[in-house]
Amino acid sequence: MRGVWPILALSAALFLACGRVEFTDSSSLPPIVPDYAGVTIPEGMAALSFEMADGRPFKVEEKRIGDTLYYHVRAWDKKTGKGVRYAPFPVYISHDAIDPYIAYRLIEPSYEGWKEMGLYSRELATYKEMPIVENASVNGGCVNCHSFSPGDPSRMLFHARGAGGGTIFVNGDQVKLLNLTTVGPHKQGVYPAWHPGGRYVIFSSNATQQSFPIMGSQQVEVYDHNSDLILFDTQTDSVFTYEPVCNTARMETFPAWAPDGNTLYYCVADSLASVVENRASVHYELAAIDFRDGKFTGEPRTVWKADSLSVSFPRVNGEWLLFTASGYGTFPIWHKEADLYLMDLETGIVSPAEILNSEDTESYHSWSSNGRWVLFSSRRLDGRYTRLYIAHFDGEGHFGKPFLLPQKKFSHNVLRLKSYNVPEFVPEQPAGLDEAVSKLFAR
Repeated sequence: MRGVWPILALSAALFLACGRVEFTDSSSLPPIVPDYAGVTIPEGMAALSFEMADGRPFKVEEKRIGDTLYYHVRAWDKKTGKGVRYAPFPVYISHDAIDPYIAYRLIEPSYEGWKEMGLYSRELATYKEMPIVENASVNGGCVNCHSFSPGDPSRMLFHARGAGGGTIFVNGDQVKLLNLTTVGPHKQGVYPAWHPGGRYVIFSSNATQQSFPIMGSQQVEVYDHNSDLILFDTQTDSVFTYEPVCNTARMETFPAWAPDGNTLYYCVADSLASVVENRASVHYELAAIDFRDGKFTGEPRTVWKADSLSVSFPRVNGEWLLFTASGYGTFPIWHKEADLYLMDLETGIVSPAEILNSEDTESYHSWSSNGRWVLFSSRRLDGRYTRLYIAHFDGEGHFGKPFLLPQKKFSHNVLRLKSYNVPEFVPEQPAGLDEAVSKLFAR
């Protein structure tokens, strides 16, 4: 707010100079949007900007005592000349480090058409957003499913869908396009996860379809007719399969590595003859398989399942695993009941991450590199667009109250009519790739 309040304070001073405002004291916290009262933020976070929920003019004073910021808000009604001094609300500052950048895709909601989309990075200490690659570089096709080699944003991949498309692999200054369907088992790669060792990438290979309900509040349903897991070796450009996780009997998807690289977690459900008609009965469970020396070993094992919930997007942080659970199906981003659940891998106990959840959709999420922060997408602001929230994690199973990714002005969240998709923490600012990628599609 240090970059915003001088303007607000000036407008308040002009108003006060022109007319008398009678203030009364209130023990209530100010009704602000977004609700930042009681959140925990990292040291050096971009200033939190907010507005009064009812649009009243206001003035704020910020005071830091130790590791707590106190915000004193006065708001008034221009017509009546009456104002309220609200009780100060706290914002707690954590000294747990956070990765300085995040990366995400910006795109219209999936029930709308799109012309412009892209992958972007955002510096958390400021409001600076930079393009990684925009779809103008791939002749207007779709760019999606980005993944970074852990700890090294100079190595990444993403898919470019459309004419002449494929998977684009980036290794520093080297950028290449590879069509995975032409190598190995001739399967396309969809949802990726880069192995912590940096050499391998696991993909799910999905036959996906969308439907658009004409009744109810759900805008779109996405489901798989079949899906398998395939392993890509970046040193040899080869694709390998392992029958226990690549067969017609079951549908495997959403792979995620444990930090040591020795275990792969993923979601799996039994194959059905007609997924469309029976999609409400499809419940994905959380499974795992061992991985050693570039090969899967042994048989898959069930880690967690529930008859009334379907698991998506597992993400591992040491002894903790966070996943999204919805009522059914494989793609929860339009399921209002979708919530985040936390699993203690040591005890096997699973419980909803209640403080992170809302009455609307919570879906894709990622851990910071030190495991003390989680970044996730939610539709709680308006039910239409996914926006990004960050929450502190104490390492012992407890999250702090999440806060909306700060923007220079809160109105930015309302006026930007795009969803934030697949948010990831990154330790350095990813390089811009438009020039290098456009050369691949100019041939």
